[in-house]
Amino acid sequence: MKSQRGQVWAYLLLGVALVGAMGFGAYQTRLKNQYLREAENKYMAAFHKLKWTSENIEERMAKLMATNDPSLQESLLADLRVFSAQAVEHMATLPFTTMNTPRITNFLNTLRAQSDEKHHRLSVGEALTEEDWAHLMELRKQAVFFEEELSNLLGLVGNNLIRWHPTVQATSPAQSGQASTPITKSVMLLEENLPVPPGEENAVAPEKARLPRPQTDPGPKVDAAAAAEAIKRFVDVPLAGEPVQTGVYDPEDTEKGLSLYYFDAKKQNGLAMNFGVSVHGGHVVYMVDGRPVTEKKLDHAQLIEKAKGMLANWGFDPVALVSSAENDGTLVMDFAPVAGGVAIHTEMIRVMLAMDNGELVGYDARPYWVNHVERDLPAPQISAAEAAARTSPRLEVTGEPRLALIADRRGQERLVWEVPGRVEDQHFRVFVDAADGTEVDLIRSAGDPAPPMQEG
Repeated sequence: MKSQRGQVWAYLLLGVALVGAMGFGAYQTRLKNQYLREAENKYMAAFHKLKWTSENIEERMAKLMATNDPSLQESLLADLRVFSAQAVEHMATLPFTTMNTPRITNFLNTLRAQSDEKHHRLSVGEALTEEDWAHLMELRKQAVFFEEELSNLLGLVGNNLIRWHPTVQATSPAQSGQASTPITKSVMLLEENLPVPPGEENAVAPEKARLPRPQTDPGPKVDAAAAAEAIKRFVDVPLAGEPVQTGVYDPEDTEKGLSLYYFDAKKQNGLAMNFGVSVHGGHVVYMVDGRPVTEKKLDHAQLIEKAKGMLANWGFDPVALVSSAENDGTLVMDFAPVAGGVAIHTEMIRVMLAMDNGELVGYDARPYWVNHVERDLPAPQISAAEAAARTSPRLEVTGEPRLALIADRRGQERLVWEVPGRVEDQHFRVFVDAADGTEVDLIRSAGDPAPPMQEG
């Protein structure tokens, strides 16, 4: 009898375990489906915004070609500067990070830089040359093609003929879906057929992104084996096997840029990671994981402290938190190295941690390794209080100003006071020149469409 009772209890326990496992599996499925629905909605919204900005770019460029009035030209170029910057932001939101699109990237970045530079020249009374107009005409051709192709793709997506769901899976580093989708194919066709201005074919060759030459020698040349060892020291989780080299950029330094080894590696759970390691010095320059995170168990303060500890272990100490933002279950944090009490924003380092377990899922120190140099910074000529007083009377200063080194729109480094403040529910960081008190720039750090940010 006891034996039969024992068997009954065993079956009962097994049944309870099976029911629990089925319930947990259903819960995980619901979480995954919820993540996919939220991702689809986010990508659809970003794509509509990209399409809207492309229409505005095309329309402004058409008007620019037709007007001879310098004041109207200046106004149109100012609009193009804004819309091209927005297009870059929307492209970054879409799930195309694993796709190589140098032509699209080059077109949007060139349009932003050229419209800014030509707007500045007109604002100081300098007329545009025939060469300027020829360059703008080439950009106009690209803008027309870009807008037309996005219209075709939007027609398919808007009529539910194709969906974002497979693309969410295919563009993840884990690649849980098929290798390509109608959307990724359309984007790559746009990339391949986008007109390239004469003489720029080599600048947009389909290869890994090139980086400028570092201002400081990053160190002696290392071989691929040493670069792989640097990756193993860098990551915070065990790897499944050795990192695998997938390529190398300019190992002989003929291009005079930041030479990189490219590696793939896998965590023990099978999730893929991608790395860039400098050929000179063997420094891990960037790392991409991108796994989906569906739970938020850790708060901002915990993750910020963990990120600071990681940066200290990697040799970056001290640092100042510039901003943090949640993005699909990860906390994206930007840190500036501190030198002589000044936060060096031109050497920004980005760290991304999963909000479920604090795991490192992204790292980007490219600005640091390109721009790092020993600087002889001048002393500020105005105080923090004077800098705060120079800001708008409508801005409520919300924290103590701090010294920072930033790049202005011309790319020139400027010593500034960074003044945090808000106007109603909109939060800003205003950069006031520490020498003459003029406003150099301001960044909206909270409020639609920017993500909620936490000031450092």
